[in-house]
Parts: sequence; C-alpha cells; structure tokens
Amino acid sequence: MQFSRNWLKDFLDLNISTEDLCFQLTMAGVEVDGYDSFNSKITGKDSIIKLDITPNRGDCFSVYGVARELAVINNLKLRRPAFKSIESSFKEDLRIKVCKEAPIYVGRSIKNINLKTKTLPLVAERLALSDQKLIDPVVDITNYILLELGQPLHAFDRDKLEGNINVRKAKKGESLILLDDQEINLSPDCLVISDEKESIALAGIMGGKNTCVTANTKSIFLESAFFKPSVIRGRARRFGFQTDASIRFERGVDYEIQELAVEKASEILCETVGGEFGIIQESKLTKEVPKAKKISLDLDRTNKILGTNITSLKAKKYLKGLGMNPKGSSGKLDLTSPSWRYDIEIEADLIEELARLEGYDSLPTVSLEPKLKIKSESKEKIISASLVSQGFSEVINYSFISEDDEMVFGESKKLVEVENPISQNMRYMRSSLFPGLINTFIHNLNNGLESQKLFEIGSIFSHKKSKKPSERTRVSGLIYGDVSSNHWLDKPRKVNFYDAKGIIEKILSSFDVTINFDPKSSDFLHPGISSTIYNGSKEIGLLGALSPNILGKLGLKEDVFLFSLDIEALKIKSLQKFTKFSKFPSIQRDLAFVIDKDITSHELNVLIKDKGGKDLNNLHLFDVYEGKGVDDDRKSIAISLTWQSSKGTLLDSDIDKVVEKIVNSVKKELDGDLRN
Repeated sequence: MQFSRNWLKDFLDLNISTEDLCFQLTMAGVEVDGYDSFNSKITGKDSIIKLDITPNRGDCFSVYGVARELAVINNLKLRRPAFKSIESSFKEDLRIKVCKEAPIYVGRSIKNINLKTKTLPLVAERLALSDQKLIDPVVDITNYILLELGQPLHAFDRDKLEGNINVRKAKKGESLILLDDQEINLSPDCLVISDEKESIALAGIMGGKNTCVTANTKSIFLESAFFKPSVIRGRARRFGFQTDASIRFERGVDYEIQELAVEKASEILCETVGGEFGIIQESKLTKEVPKAKKISLDLDRTNKILGTNITSLKAKKYLKGLGMNPKGSSGKLDLTSPSWRYDIEIEADLIEELARLEGYDSLPTVSLEPKLKIKSESKEKIISASLVSQGFSEVINYSFISEDDEMVFGESKKLVEVENPISQNMRYMRSSLFPGLINTFIHNLNNGLESQKLFEIGSIFSHKKSKKPSERTRVSGLIYGDVSSNHWLDKPRKVNFYDAKGIIEKILSSFDVTINFDPKSSDFLHPGISSTIYNGSKEIGLLGALSPNILGKLGLKEDVFLFSLDIEALKIKSLQKFTKFSKFPSIQRDLAFVIDKDITSHELNVLIKDKGGKDLNNLHLFDVYEGKGVDDDRKSIAISLTWQSSKGTLLDSDIDKVVEKIVNSVKKELDGDLRN
C-alpha cells in the first residue's frame, strides 16, 4: 500500500519530517518499505509513503488507519472523516436481503449521472500517487474511499439489475463472469451478491461483468457491506487472483463505517457526476455483527513483564487513543476492543500495544536477579546442541506439504487437510519432517553441496481417534556424502548405517533410555539397511537408508540416511552424582560368540550384562565376522568385557566363573557357541 503524505493532513496536523514519520510507523509495528519526495502541482511539497502491512494490522490498510496510529504516537487529536450529507430526492423501491455471513449491507441508488465528466483533480492525483489507474469517475471514487477509509465499495449499473438485492451463498453449478472477463464456477461456500435473476458479484472480491458501470451508464446502485472475514478468506486465491477489496475483507474491515463510506462517496459523486440521490438503505442482522471484546488489564503485571513503570494515566491515554475506552483505577483497567481491531482479544495483546507505543527502544534492560533459579535445558536444546556438535546444520521448513510427499513419507494414515492452503503443493499438514529435509537436501545438492548433515526440530500432525488433529514434536535428520571433509591424512569415506546409528546413540546418551534397535522399519526406507528404535519395548523413532526406488526417482546413486525421534517420548537424565574412582586394577576378557544372523548384538549385550555380575563396568563390541570358518546362516560377534571392583582386587578365578556363566547362558538362551 502507498499513498500521499499530504492525504494525512485531512485527519491530523502532523509537523514532523517524513523520515521521522516512517520511523514512528516502523516502531509501532507497521513495516515501511520507504518513501519518495516530490513537489505536487496541487498540494505542494509532498512524499509517497510505501507500507508493507502485516496480516494482523488490517486497520492500517487505509490512510485514516495510519493517521490514527500517528495521532496516538504523537499525542495529537484525530479528526473524523468529514462529509457533507446529500439529501435524498426519491424513495428507493429496491429491497435488500442479507445473510449471517454478511450481516451489514448499505446501498444507495443515484440516477441521471454524467459519466462524461472528469475525476476531480485532487482525487485523481491521490489515486495516481497510490499507484491506482484512473478508469471513470464512479470507479475512481470507490477506489478513493477504499484507500481513505479502508472500506471497499462497489457500483452496479442500476438499470441492469433485475429486481431486489440478495446476499447469499452460491448455488451448486452456478457460474459468474467477472469484471476481468474471467468466468468462474462457484461452489456453495462462495458468497455472492445476486438480483432476482442471477449472481451479479463475488462478494467482497470482484463485481460481475453483466452489471458493471460503462460509458453508457445513467444510474448506479452503490453498495457498502461488512462480510465476515472467514467467508471471504482464501476465495480469491482459489480462483487465482487477489483484489484490493479481498485483501481488506479477509483481514476484517471496520464494521461501523459502512454508512459513513456511502455518505463520503455520495458527496464526491455529487460534486463530480451530479445526479439524483435516493435514500440510504441499510439491512442488518444485529445478532451476527461482531461484538466488541471485553478485556481486563493488570498494569502491575504489565510493568513486571515489560520492565517499565507505565502509570495508569499514561496507559489510559494510550489505550483511549487506540479507541478502547479504558475504565478503572488502582492498576486495573477494563476495556473494549474497537471495531477496527480484530487482533485485540486478550490481555497479552494490550501489553503488546503498550510496549510498542511506549517504544521498544525505550524498554529498559533488566538483569536477572541472582536468586532466580536457571531452568534446566529443554529436550529440544539438548538434542540441537548434540547434533550441532556432530556437524549438523538446523533447517526450518513449512508445516505444509503436498499430497505426494505425505503419501510417501507420512506416518499418519489419515491426512490432515488445510482448508485454505497457500498453494496446491501445501494442502496437507505434515505427519513427517522428512519431506522438508529431502527438499532442502536436493536444493543444496543442486547448488554444489555434496556432503550434508541436516536436522529439523518441529511439529508433526495426525488424525487419530479424536476429530481434532493431534500434534507431536519430533527431531529428524538427514546424512549424505562423506563422513568428514577431505584431509590429506585421511582417505575419504562415505557415510554408512553405523555412522547414523552412532549419531542416534550420542543423542540418546543424554536421556534416560534403554536403546534397542529392531530391523523392521518403514516402507520408504531400505529393507536391509534400516531399523526401528525402541526405548525398552516402546517405539520412539526410526533410522535407515532411503529406499532404492525413491533414490532412483531423485536421480541419486549414493545412500541417503534418515533418522527420526519422538522428543515427547524422551526423558532427560537426572543429574549424575560423582562417584570415586576405583583404586583397584581391572580385568579384561575378549569373547567371540558364533550366533544366528537374525540375533542382534543388542540381544547379546543385554544377556551378557545380566549375567556379568555387579563388577562388569564396560562392554565393547569390536568385531563382527561372516565368512570362511563360520556357517552361512551364522555370524561371529567379538566383545571386550572389563570388570573392576571398588572394594578389592578381583582374582582370575572369580572372573573365570563369571565368564563360564556367560558362555553357558549364551549357549542355552541364544544357541551361541564360543568361537575358538
């Protein structure tokens, strides 16, 4: 949005430089793209101010809205939009019917207008400076009101209307040709304006071609309405376009200025195209009109949060300027949200308003008191620190993915669909972090990054028993390429399954878990190089190489390793207490067992730990062998065991008994033999 600075003079007397004005708006949370100074033939020295309005500040999509912000910041009186009421000269026989999605509709008929006249010079200049094309006096004036007040208007050719006006939902199979000659097929969730014959406009977005104002138009019907944001939001994007009107209606327009907008437009129309004016008609469903929200503000809590000392008098001045009518004393204020602010709902919103009006740069820096206890690190921070220390880079991706990605990598059988997707490739809430990681990986690979270690911590969504989607926090990672950067002392080596497994083990070393790996895994992983991760008997994640079929589709020849952990299923280890080192010597034994291939090293380790006695303090697998001397369906696993007592020196005879117990247990429970 852009407009002439001198336009602000209609509403307040502001004697500051344009640079300061832009700075004030920026500090107030209204993003400024910049400004250009020039000399106007009509108003003299002037500037074009360019704003980039965030979605939560729909009230600033107008010159009047921006003037309201500047009035509060500079403690100036804000003048309401002035207009000269035009007397009606005839009664209106056209009737208006509204619905709950459009609870306010104001209209006025104007007959015998002269469209051969030119738009008033001041209006024409302000529209041009706002990057608006001049079309004809009627359209120009409706655009002018939209920019000045933020209230979209539309004019129908009165003589082309067939009977009364009806605001309703579209009928199944109904179509409409828009002003831009695009024919759209309407669905029942679209709101339309219709006469008694057919729909004549897509409500809140664009008018229809059949009833548009042309050079031959003699009479118009001017409409000004309030549509609920939810019924307009996303409809324009569905048909592949967006309009100035839809931008404002989606965010919510002031529901108290519809008649004001018609009055203001009538005054300019009378001066420009003349004509006879009918009475202003209003149709309203009072119960469906938004209600002002009642909010309480505790100033003591506010000052504690912000570190400020804002007095009750000062807070009232700020909030009154924002149109909130504060009442109360002793640090407790009761307020009502203004009709133009849809983002004011709870106390935290009011605290934010006071912070920005006080000035973010003036908020004091408060040091933490020594008596405050520092909270322990969160699970996310522990995991992030572990991965970063292992050479990973963190990425942040959208929570929305395509149906194809969800079907391949999704962990939920039932898709969570977004009602108003920002694009067709982002129609579903992700039930896995893998699609985002793989897309980032491919982008990096195409830009020459051969070896990558990526991870993301974020939410995944799924439908289970309840109708509402459930949300869980996950960490997922991707590893590809060389284990480490090339070095003249080391030979390059590609990452393998055990590198990825080691990363998981290092992450989980900070948590209270009993790790177990099971070869069974997901369909999108390689069936022979993947594993499900368990904490005891509870599944907490997965690990493995990407399926060869998916690798082929991505055009990759080397393995891509993925892992994922359910953060909510993890519990941080309690603080470990220091124990004295044993001063007695240790005893070590190396044992190699021949066992079936389908028995995991984890099963063997668990058994040895159980039978190894209380003095067994270290167990290390150092070799796995398959080949000559070992049956085809068997494998040899060599493990180094260390015993050490804190009470005395262990004897070989003591350890021999324990080793014999381990060997017999492996033979009995796992059918394993001690390898010679």
